[in-house]
Amino acid sequence: VEHEGFRYTCDQCDFSARQMRTIKGHVKDKHEGVQYPCDQCDYIGKRPEYLVKHRKSVHEGEQYPCDQCAYIAGVLSNLARHKKKNHSYYRCDQCDYDTKKSQDLKRHKEEKHEDVSAV
Repeated sequence: VEHEGFRYTCDQCDFSARQMRTIKGHVKDKHEGVQYPCDQCDYIGKRPEYLVKHRKSVHEGEQYPCDQCAYIAGVLSNLARHKKKNHSYYRCDQCDYDTKKSQDLKRHKEEKHEDVSAV
């Protein structure tokens, strides 16, 4: 049950959360030392879902290729991080200029188009 403004606290440290299930996961990860070892290598996960991701990406060859370059991720979240870092651009709506930084697009529009709207 989630209550507005109410927080559950860990009885072993200063950690707090709005949901009891978050506290339970925290206690398992940080205080109980529960481990989920891989039966095929030396990997040890702190949560069962981490072990599942590890098995799929390392031992089952699950792959997530980037649709914009040759990068291939073993975990979907790594692909998302790659795409954000390497393929996210701010594009000028008045010419072919693009950049990875919104401030650079704003400066470009001020200098080249005398327009700073809709950055």
